[in-house]
Amino acid sequence: MRQAVFLCYLLLAVRLLIFKYPLDVLAETAALWQSETVLEGLRTANFTLFKTIRMYIRYSDRLNSFENLAGNVAVFVPFGILLPWMDRKYGGFFRMLFNAFLFTLGIELFQLLSGFGAFDVDDILLNCAGAAMGWIIWRLASGRPARRPAPGRFPAGGLRGQHGEMRSGGQTVFYEEKRDGYKSKKTGENRFKEKAHRG
Repeated sequence: MRQAVFLCYLLLAVRLLIFKYPLDVLAETAALWQSETVLEGLRTANFTLFKTIRMYIRYSDRLNSFENLAGNVAVFVPFGILLPWMDRKYGGFFRMLFNAFLFTLGIELFQLLSGFGAFDVDDILLNCAGAAMGWIIWRLASGRPARRPAPGRFPAGGLRGQHGEMRSGGQTVFYEEKRDGYKSKKTGENRFKEKAHRG
């Protein structure tokens, strides 16, 4: 179910970023494609970081600056939320960000090779910024991860053979937790075998 939701988001993002033009325009672009299309794309591509962003800021009164800048950020916010939500192994920030980078890089390269758009390194930057914002939202919404047990303290039903020690009232108590420890007749709960060592 979660994989299906994430896949639907990816298809929607591709639709918004690549196939945003009318179908007749896309069909005409595909029909006119030649090898020179790639060369033309390389000439018009932006490989300078912040070049396009500065242009939108400088000419904000003439260009749809907010729509282009905020749109490129907003479209990737769900990526940072849905990817770790889909699978916890992508819950790490840099792993999520790397996957977002690969996805947006693939989109930009497709635009460069197909002529359906222009390659712009600033788009990659803005998309990754949106994914980072989404991850922060997911992180805050999911709460803190469960803490690991403190040294010397083990939860009931832990791994067999784990040992620890705990100081209490000047007395050092050594204990061993076993999964096959004896059970209480009343509660059926695992108990610890404890052995007191007095100094």
